[in-house]
Amino acid sequence: MEKKMMQAYVIEKERQGVVKAKPIPEPGESEVLIKVMAAGLCGTDSHIYLGEYYSSFPLTPGHEFSGIVTKVGKDVKKFREGQRVVADPNIFCEKCCFCQQNLQNFCQDFEAIGVTTDGAFAEYVVAPEASVFLIEQMSFAAGVLVEPLACVIYGQMRARPQLGDSVLIFGVGPIGLLHLQLAKRNGATFVVMVDLKEERLALANKLGADYIFLNNSELEQELKEKFPLGFNLVIDTTGVPDVVEKAVSFLKNSGKLLIFGVCPPHTSIKISPYDIYKRDLKIIGSFALKKTFQPAINMIESEQVDVSSVIGEEITLEQLPFQMNKFIEGKTFMKTIITINQ
Repeated sequence: MEKKMMQAYVIEKERQGVVKAKPIPEPGESEVLIKVMAAGLCGTDSHIYLGEYYSSFPLTPGHEFSGIVTKVGKDVKKFREGQRVVADPNIFCEKCCFCQQNLQNFCQDFEAIGVTTDGAFAEYVVAPEASVFLIEQMSFAAGVLVEPLACVIYGQMRARPQLGDSVLIFGVGPIGLLHLQLAKRNGATFVVMVDLKEERLALANKLGADYIFLNNSELEQELKEKFPLGFNLVIDTTGVPDVVEKAVSFLKNSGKLLIFGVCPPHTSIKISPYDIYKRDLKIIGSFALKKTFQPAINMIESEQVDVSSVIGEEITLEQLPFQMNKFIEGKTFMKTIITINQ
């Protein structure tokens, strides 16, 4: 029998992505076939495209997505055709030593939709039943933001600001703006946002930033004059090593640095171990997410977090090759949404 075909964006090799026809995947016994309605372009996708991640090619990326259940495997119990859903792209074995200790994001047999297996920059994608979540009346565009918010929730759980803390965030992209909103909800007295672009800072101000600063040659002096003791928590969402290195100098004694942005894997920074010792500093990483999808859905549905403000351009799948290059060049604004099957 001839296989039914779909359109998909495929990275065939480093820095080469095309939209082409490929077979619609068949769900396994415990899997769900999802008709993709919307997908989000993420920094991780650009790292994959540039060959800076551990993905292998050819690959259809796309790990932030929402859609409609089209078909289910014979062992699937929770879902039926026609339901609106999102899916956690992280697939854990739940059997290895890390999974058994509730450290699933270090699963020794870790797989990720759109990273190690074909993802949602396509008309259809397959996901394990255990990874799928209902979204009821949430818009498909908002559903795309569930995965990024789930990652931010995990990061905030790793370095949660205490009541009354001061927070400094580098980077006013979608992730920085989600961190801003959660930091305020978690009890921060004030949040300071830093970025290279004034239009992004204006949006941060609208979403509740108490202070905004342009990242220029005068930034260090301005921050030191305004906040001479530093900040309880500094969050980097830029993934720029130079920014991470400088962030340490803005920490208050006994402060915490959350490295959330993805720096290129072979880069390094200089930090004084004596400074960490003497000032009682904490440096915290945050990789992916861990069982935080449902809290993210709850926060979006209850409107505790504004995700609509971080949505930028909406494009078609055919426009994605051009948009990927535009995104890498820093010429996009906020979260690009790829609308598919609409």
